[in-house]
Amino acid sequence: MANHTGQLGENMQEWLRDNACRPSGAMKFVWESTQNLEDAEMLTSPEQLQFLAFLATSIGAVNAIEIGVYTGASALAVAEVLPESGSLIACDSTNEYVQLATSAWELACVEQKIELKIGPALDSLQTLLGEGKANTFDFMYIDADKTNSKNYYELGLQLLRTGGIIAIDNMFYGGQVADGSSMDANTVATRELASLLIDDTRITYALIPIGDGLGVCFINTC
Repeated sequence: MANHTGQLGENMQEWLRDNACRPSGAMKFVWESTQNLEDAEMLTSPEQLQFLAFLATSIGAVNAIEIGVYTGASALAVAEVLPESGSLIACDSTNEYVQLATSAWELACVEQKIELKIGPALDSLQTLLGEGKANTFDFMYIDADKTNSKNYYELGLQLLRTGGIIAIDNMFYGGQVADGSSMDANTVATRELASLLIDDTRITYALIPIGDGLGVCFINTC
């Protein structure tokens, strides 16, 4: 979670948002509303939100999953590009920001595409598998607790089809992954996930220096 791309100076941040982002009115609403919160840095950056929508569009995504909803911006970005028949399962451990998220979704007229599941995301994903929904999703965005990112990824591989995409946020973890002295649980988990992804032959992988580092996994085989 990062509300800007850390490698860019303030002038380039402003230029990028003016020249690379096409936010809808609903997206502007949720972005501006989130800036008033103490933990606003958790918001996905505008350029990354647009890139997520681009990825979903590029594979013709119809059914999607999100792990980590916060104020609803990333769910909105994906839902806006899904067809009317599309669906997004949005998983979060708390309903603290549900009112803001649903207000944005309603403003964009996409609320009917989004099914919000509050509770442990691992349980929600296992439930989907238990309902026979393996290999039925096209796109997944993971932006939640880092110690479980590997587990979310492995379940995502079961739920998504061949040719689907899993996007994973915070692969830089604020630059701590490159600092050998940083050994907290989140940093270690992110390093371990990075090592897994670069060697995983089940996917074609790219690590994009956008936001706080976005891992993009194209599924070769399920």
